[in-house]
Amino acid sequence: MFLAIMGFLMIFVIIYGLLQSKVHPVAIFAIVPIVAAIICGFDFVHISAFIKTGVAKTMPVAVLFIFSIEYFSIMSEVGLFDPMVKFLVKKAGSNVILVTVATGCIATVAHLDGALASTLLITIPAMLPIYKKLHMRPVVICVIIGAAMSIMNLMPWGGPVARVGVVLNTDVNQLWHVLIPLQIIGLCLVLAFAFFMGVVEKKRGAGLNPTGKAAELDEDTSFIKKTDSKEAESLKRPKLLWFNALLTAGVIGLLCFTKIQLYAAFMIGLAIALMVNFPDAKMQAQRIKAHADAALSVPMILLASGVFLGVLSGTKMMEAMAQVMITIIPNVLGPYLHLIMGFFAVPFGMMLGTDSYFFGLMPLAIGVGKQYGIDPMNMAHAMLVGKNFGVLVTPHAATTFLACGLAGIELKDLLKFCTPYLWVLSWISLIIAILLGIIII
Repeated sequence: MFLAIMGFLMIFVIIYGLLQSKVHPVAIFAIVPIVAAIICGFDFVHISAFIKTGVAKTMPVAVLFIFSIEYFSIMSEVGLFDPMVKFLVKKAGSNVILVTVATGCIATVAHLDGALASTLLITIPAMLPIYKKLHMRPVVICVIIGAAMSIMNLMPWGGPVARVGVVLNTDVNQLWHVLIPLQIIGLCLVLAFAFFMGVVEKKRGAGLNPTGKAAELDEDTSFIKKTDSKEAESLKRPKLLWFNALLTAGVIGLLCFTKIQLYAAFMIGLAIALMVNFPDAKMQAQRIKAHADAALSVPMILLASGVFLGVLSGTKMMEAMAQVMITIIPNVLGPYLHLIMGFFAVPFGMMLGTDSYFFGLMPLAIGVGKQYGIDPMNMAHAMLVGKNFGVLVTPHAATTFLACGLAGIELKDLLKFCTPYLWVLSWISLIIAILLGIIII
């Protein structure tokens, strides 16, 4: 019980500190878990082992962030996205709704590989200039991506479905076949939600000639470092447009169709981009340095969050927390435990993270549910459908910080804006799953 209390307290302090923005996330993630572990009686030998394990989990995404931000920053300054931005803005005109619906379509297609990081890396850099052109809030891109990937994560190669397959010891394709009707309707739900967000932004004054609150957005919120107009123009490489486009397509192809590490794909792409666009070694160093602030600040947070993940898992706080969350449910609600777990899946997932949720909480929930006659598959479906909508708003997930960095927004703004929308969407998806007979009451 003591471990559970400390776990909940640790998460509360971390989330509170992040939302208050009075202390840098690196300090919060590095200090709070260590203090909690010491209070729980662990010595520095054990704590260092926890940190090593946790940082090892976040290291690949931190490296990915460094090279991907450098790559997309350079692609932006050489003018790769300029033709697309001009084309979409010309076609959309002041039609903000068309832009948000297009965001939903791009995010849906981009998430075919089941990797949230690559979805963010494909969608945000492509759409962010258009959002800024139309004075739309960048956080809207994130919430639409969150909705799209939540539905696309139901694919058999998606991480959540794979984890459920392991927990249930069942074939993931068989699991997916049951979810196909929900996924089809869910895709329509995503487009409807994107349409709704376009209406919201339009009411705020977004558009080519904005007059409302949306026009007050800071133009410097992008992760791309701004330069003066003369310098910016000198960095354009219109003659290399097709080369850069093919290079970017090749990098994305590596992400989607090979098993190469995501960061390795961007390492290769960045190296080629620098050599071709800026043949001079001194110029290459200048371009890397120009984007170093954005490329290094968030990876530091990612690496520090590994301390939290390592302590949460290594101290067994996660297991203790999961047990407490199950046992506090009154017996009278036992037969409806799967609905309760599905209803609160987003906040539970935000607290525990993906692996802790599926491998810690779900097995315990299934075990308790059996006592009340709830089929394990029924419990798994409810928890899976609900949890997917919380992936992008998990405060200690590496991809959450990746989304913030790419969109140029603060974590507190992402959580405050996206969480309510995504939680409501999870409820709607649960209702649809019940109506389809996927989840049985």
